[in-house]
Amino acid sequence: MTISKSIFVKRPVEATFRHFTADIARWWPLKEGFSNGRERADKIFIEGRVGGRFFERYTDGEEFDVGRITAFEPPERLAFTWRQANWNADTQVEVRFASEADGTRVTLEHRGWEALDAAARKSQDSYGSGWELILSRFAA
Repeated sequence: MTISKSIFVKRPVEATFRHFTADIARWWPLKEGFSNGRERADKIFIEGRVGGRFFERYTDGEEFDVGRITAFEPPERLAFTWRQANWNADTQVEVRFASEADGTRVTLEHRGWEALDAAARKSQDSYGSGWELILSRFAA
């Protein structure tokens, strides 16, 4: 099973990719519950290279690796592994950026749910609505 979400952003592809990656700490809704650190949420980062980390830094300085960058192809594609703290395996997220009309179509796919144990797979439904909210914050 794959979660697939898409949103249109009225910006050029290069600027959209840069905003998604380099500026992620400015738009990701950490304080709205989209953090492994909950109330300790502070910042989130994407290291812009294959093998780089996708990680959170909490207010006390502790860091949590959400995943690793598996593809970094500006301005068209970003892919990374994704794991919650209590999951038994990684899932995969791929984000594509394509020119469309006077802006960019951003398409996100979250795969690999079958690798998770039954308890972790139960979170799949909430991720569908979660990615919608995250992409709407990004587009804003």
